[in-house]
Amino acid sequence: MVLGLVIALRGTTKNPPRWLDHLALVCIPLGFGYSLYDFGGITTINQWLEIGLVLGFLVGTYLLAKERASGYLWYVLMHVTCGWLMWIQGYPWLFLQQLVSLVFIVDAYLTQRKR
Repeated sequence: MVLGLVIALRGTTKNPPRWLDHLALVCIPLGFGYSLYDFGGITTINQWLEIGLVLGFLVGTYLLAKERASGYLWYVLMHVTCGWLMWIQGYPWLFLQQLVSLVFIVDAYLTQRKR
């Protein structure tokens, strides 16, 4: 998020500060590791789905900040795992919302690839 904020304040995606790039790459595994430590490992399918959701969001956002269309593919992972999680927990309307969101993600990905 800090990387995106600094890029927005600069008004350009050209040459973002390298320290922000390194900070993002360090914080993702640290956060994941702390989560594993805090919950005592991965013991349920819900935890796997939550990991997929968070990983899809973080990596997708990072790649989109770098103007890489592959970030949208990570968003697909995020929406699929979130939809699956909503289905397992008995929220069919939230599951359907994730499916509708996938349409927008695929459209954004295809639009970005055309450029």
